Amino acid sequence: MKLLTKSTLYIATLSLFLFFIMGVIFFQVLRNMSLSDLNRELVDMKEVVELYLDDYWGIQVGALPGIDSLSVRPAGSATQAEYIFGDTLKYDVKNEQYRTYRYLQYISQKGEENLLVRIYKSTTPTDKLVERVTLMITLMVILFLAGIFILNRFIFANLWKDFFEAIEKLKRFETTKEPVILGEQDIQEFDELKQVLEVMTRRLSNDYRELKEYTDHTTHELQTPLAVIKSKAELLIQSEKLGAEEMKLLEAINTSVHQLSRLNSTLTLITRIENRQFTEKEEIKLTGLLDRHLELLEEYIGLRRIKVQKYYKDGGRALFMDHGLADLLVANLLKNAIVHNVEGGTIVLETGPRSLVIRNDGDPLGFNQEELFTRFVRNTRRTGSFGLGLSLVKKVCETYNFSIDYSFDKQQHTFTIGLPA
Repeated sequence: MKLLTKSTLYIATLSLFLFFIMGVIFFQVLRNMSLSDLNRELVDMKEVVELYLDDYWGIQVGALPGIDSLSVRPAGSATQAEYIFGDTLKYDVKNEQYRTYRYLQYISQKGEENLLVRIYKSTTPTDKLVERVTLMITLMVILFLAGIFILNRFIFANLWKDFFEAIEKLKRFETTKEPVILGEQDIQEFDELKQVLEVMTRRLSNDYRELKEYTDHTTHELQTPLAVIKSKAELLIQSEKLGAEEMKLLEAINTSVHQLSRLNSTLTLITRIENRQFTEKEEIKLTGLLDRHLELLEEYIGLRRIKVQKYYKDGGRALFMDHGLADLLVANLLKNAIVHNVEGGTIVLETGPRSLVIRNDGDPLGFNQEELFTRFVRNTRRTGSFGLGLSLVKKVCETYNFSIDYSFDKQQHTFTIGLPA
């Protein structure tokens, strides 16, 4: 959820809650004030009623001014407090409907007789006033929410424009390019953010260039002495003056130099992948890529008597990626399936519209499954491996947003690569 949307939701929710609470309080206060006014009017009318009851009892009661209805009946020996106020529902003959009334009840003494008098006043004007006020509050809430939307859509969006521009530039930022440069800011917090981002991206770009230069120089400088050591070792191996022990030592040196050279090349390749130096893309048929690498590894597969089963159901799926990284991905997965297979085992290749699955027979892992794609983690029962092959596969998948999962079931290792749509 976007920042402006979330802040608007918070403001709107809090405003609605406050409006509701304040509306209930205002309604009760307004109603109490209205009832107080009605009670005061009824008390004032009591004097008029008493005056007419003395002079015209039983004759002109129904024509008393300002009184909606009046009820007078004998009270016998009943007694009560001076005033009793209440609400009731009465049928209005004139409008032919029931209406609510506020009444004042008291006992009037006429000579020897007690009369129970009730003076009625319609609450319709008060109810209409409350309805109008409620409608006004509702309209105010609607207008307030509309105002918040307008503020969010136009004013706040313009206020946060520099912030969103900074985010867009950060999304496009790459360490191989120039650092992020933001425009002038007229808001203090955004100006501080601008300074921090510019310093941070400049530092990242400088660190990347220095690291790249260091890696390139180190790789270049290492290859030269390694090549010299390797060539000298090979010359010594060809010498006829050396004994068997010396030959074994030279063979070990030659093997170690070769491994060190491969390690240097592999680590350099990982660094280049992490730095996204492989930017070119081309269309590569997945099944054609698999078949080509199977053909290259055919002799190795035959030596271990491994059977290959292919189930291609991808409909000619193509990958858009760097050709070298595509070769690296498939070659390492197939080599892993061959090296960690059993003699006479099986490799199963399955392709779908959005997946590549490679299965191979083999023994369980000799380490924790969560460490499978970690650098330098390898099966100690195998020699000559640095534990970098699957790390390279993981880096390639991350580069192109492929998912990769591993499972082991029924003596079979399964690697599943999820391809984007």
